[in-house]
Amino acid sequence: MSVIRAKALHYQHKYITSKSTFPALVAGYGSGKTHALTYRVMTMLFTVPNAQLGIYEPTHDLIRQIIIPRMEEIFQSLRIIYKLNKSEGVIDVWMPMGKCRIIMRSMDNPQRLIGYEHHHAFVDEIDVMAADKAMDVWVRILARNRKRIKFQDGTYGKNTVGITTTPEGFGFVYKMWVKDHADNPEYELIKGRTQDNFHLDPEYVNTLRRTYPPQLLEAYLNGEFVNLKGNTVYDGFDRFASNTNLTMDDFFSDATIHIGMDFNVHRMALGVFMKSADNDDRIYLVDEFHHLVDTPAAIEAINARYPNRTIVVYPDASGGSRKSVDASKSDIKLLRAAKFRINAPRKNPPVRERVVSMNTLFLNGEGERTLFVNVSKCPHATEQLEKQVYDDNGIPIKNNEEDILDAMGYCVNRIRGLAKPTTVIGRMRVGV
Repeated sequence: MSVIRAKALHYQHKYITSKSTFPALVAGYGSGKTHALTYRVMTMLFTVPNAQLGIYEPTHDLIRQIIIPRMEEIFQSLRIIYKLNKSEGVIDVWMPMGKCRIIMRSMDNPQRLIGYEHHHAFVDEIDVMAADKAMDVWVRILARNRKRIKFQDGTYGKNTVGITTTPEGFGFVYKMWVKDHADNPEYELIKGRTQDNFHLDPEYVNTLRRTYPPQLLEAYLNGEFVNLKGNTVYDGFDRFASNTNLTMDDFFSDATIHIGMDFNVHRMALGVFMKSADNDDRIYLVDEFHHLVDTPAAIEAINARYPNRTIVVYPDASGGSRKSVDASKSDIKLLRAAKFRINAPRKNPPVRERVVSMNTLFLNGEGERTLFVNVSKCPHATEQLEKQVYDDNGIPIKNNEEDILDAMGYCVNRIRGLAKPTTVIGRMRVGV
């Protein structure tokens, strides 16, 4: 096995030797994911007594055309005795640690993943499946992955489930390894790029570049999570380059808090911004509220989190005419009664103007970034920035979740945006 590992690429080696419970190798086409899977399988065969292993592919064809030939090639090259039963999807292998078994199953029918157990599982290309079906499969695989590992010295090991996949948008792997478990060390995300596989013919990469648009190349060459359903609205945002670790505690206690607000019953959203203490053009999204019931609930939440602070609210301009709870008061009147300063135009600027303002601050033509997001403190905003796309008419698609982007847009556009007014008189309602 030391020979196999020596030949492995750096990200393959990291995946093969990972001690995490759930390592995931997310990489582009031709990056060697299947090699990494089979090498990790071999590692377990050599180290786990009487190993029982499960390999999962999206279809039976992939098992027959890829996994079985690859495993047979390795066994034959290492002169390992094995017996293949294609009809049952099983390979029995005679190893120094005892007789082992590899169980190969298709994920296209989750209900059939029953009646067996294994020590370790290896799941290939799960991201090609619909997210809900992938989750069903994942839960069922975890249920099979319960056979206790006992080593010859009497100690016990832990069961693991490894993932190898090309990213397919913001699907199952993004949800589990980036959104839900980013801070969990047991969920290890390992990235690999097609270009890093020096075993490939260089023309292969050129073929991919000619075949796919730039956004898809981020997924299929670089192994990045990108929106594959349309043109991303906020393409200037990058969760790494646009990230900030600054929180509210990093700013002076008397610094003004700027809050963008979108009005929607049961879906009110607020983006909380701070300006740079150095008086330059940088602004930071450091906190968020979303799915609040109504304006009174928003006021209560703001006062509870930021008592005795100077707060400027940049609301949806339509809040001046709509009725939220008390029929005698508009949403903006409620905010003013709560002693917030209000910055609102007579009407909202065009959506396109808000989008361009935010994108320009995320990344302008000179490569400069002046708008940053605390990704860990604002996971909802981060997710929506990455996911929202345009429809066929060039309008941002809204599925009743992206209202925090509107809230952010109101604030950013009025502070630093293209439509920032040169005067206040006659253009803005600013007051307490």
